Amino acid sequence: MTVLAPLRRGIHMWQEVNPRERRRWLTAYAFMSLQLIGLFVFILGPLVVSLYYTFTRWDLIAPAPKWVGLSNWEHVPGDQRIGQVLGNTVWFILWATSSFLILSLALAVLLNVPRRGTTLFRALFFLPYITSQVAVGLVWSWMFNTRSGPIPVFFRHLGIEVPNLLLDENYAMIAVAIVATWQALGYGITIYLAGLQGIPGELYDAASVDGATGWQRFRYVTLSLLSPTILFLTVTSFIAAFQLFDLVVILTGGATGVQPGGPGGSTRTIVLYLYEQTFLFSERVSGLGYGATIGWLLAVLIFIVTMTQFRFARSTVFYLGDDER
Repeated sequence: MTVLAPLRRGIHMWQEVNPRERRRWLTAYAFMSLQLIGLFVFILGPLVVSLYYTFTRWDLIAPAPKWVGLSNWEHVPGDQRIGQVLGNTVWFILWATSSFLILSLALAVLLNVPRRGTTLFRALFFLPYITSQVAVGLVWSWMFNTRSGPIPVFFRHLGIEVPNLLLDENYAMIAVAIVATWQALGYGITIYLAGLQGIPGELYDAASVDGATGWQRFRYVTLSLLSPTILFLTVTSFIAAFQLFDLVVILTGGATGVQPGGPGGSTRTIVLYLYEQTFLFSERVSGLGYGATIGWLLAVLIFIVTMTQFRFARSTVFYLGDDER
């Protein structure tokens, strides 16, 4: 009886609603129905199924998955490649995410000043972001090529011999980070510009009257009021970094002719490792089940990192009009 009590209260409340209001609710849910169906069929459904697969083993050839209990999860702590791919991802974040946040902010500040040609530069910076990652990867693979690429040729004219960055374990991930930063700069600039143009000019005038220098106005006015924008870009760029896949495959496999993730696994990311374990390996615990386990491990990791960022933001992010700070 206690279980049915909330349902009965809901039915009673629904009956008390006047017919006109009831029709409005039904119309609203009718318009939402396709979106809700898509949510359950294409997002929540696959999530539940993938969680089931973490307790199975299936090489996609057998007629059906085989239940193996917690063996996939028990294998994760002893899988040394998990540590390697996470280390590669952290290395990518240190190079790509930090440079993306800093360079896009610097360029947005420069482009925020009204000058001739500013609109053109904004469009040029945004073009790489809407370009296919396959095209971007192929072009940059040629640019890094030591035989005919313009980057090595330029340094060779200066008397500096540059190794093939994509075939050197010490520089391969840095090369991937350079390409990722270059492609995403336009997106970061656009978001920063939106935040900059929302800062009231009166605050800068008041700071100038108080004798604040240009650096002090930037630090205490611009950065403070841009902190929500910085938080948004930081969270989304971290999530994108954990999901890095396309650029690595094209840069280290498509043009170099070697196994993606090389050389020596120095650019193998966790999503690439998930793909390899699901489709390419034939080890004892590989297959769709172990791939799904890695996917859920990645989801939990992204959730923890994101929640940590939001918790840290409580004391560092300032919202205009927030009286509590």
